[in-house]
Amino acid sequence: MKLSAYILTALALAAAAPGPAAAGSIWVRAAAGGTVPRVYEDDTARRMGDILTIVINERSSIDNDTKRNMDKKSERSVKSSGTVGLGDIPSWWSKQGHNGFAIPNIDATSAASSKFEGNSKVEADRAYTDKITVTVHDVLPNGNLVVLGCRRRNLDGDTQMVCVSGVVRPSDITFANTVTSEQVAEFQMITIVYGEESRFTKPGWLGRILNFLSPW
Repeated sequence: MKLSAYILTALALAAAAPGPAAAGSIWVRAAAGGTVPRVYEDDTARRMGDILTIVINERSSIDNDTKRNMDKKSERSVKSSGTVGLGDIPSWWSKQGHNGFAIPNIDATSAASSKFEGNSKVEADRAYTDKITVTVHDVLPNGNLVVLGCRRRNLDGDTQMVCVSGVVRPSDITFANTVTSEQVAEFQMITIVYGEESRFTKPGWLGRILNFLSPW
């Protein structure tokens, strides 16, 4: 009986024992072509294909006032009168009883003036605030990220498309995986709006032609 109990106990322990340990790292092996998050890394963009949110806060103000005045005047006068005697008058001329040439009385005055006055003033104040998520398209040798992204909105018959691009320094990225537009080098933003609203905010085709042909 004791022998049978020992055998049953040994079989139970053998069944409960773990299988042979496989050699390798204790860390989870990554799938082919994939990456494994590291415990000491944050979730910010650093590789191609990663995403990043750009907080756009752009404001431009222009106040240009130009004045130009030019004035030019010129005056000329010519006067002449009297007689010029000629000692070597040709014989055929002297036979006619002429002793010289009479200079006609001339009193001429000319004046010219030119004046130009110009005044131009340009004022513009624009502000744009938005957020857009972009994708890392390239990583430069120094580690900077080349990002690019577009977003399209459709609202009440109007379509707005915003595209941004630039170069981001990884140290400027916050822990929330965001960066402000002021910190993006070579930042470019293109905004295209078309639809019902653009018909009221832009001049018609005839007005654009007249503005193009107008010389003033």
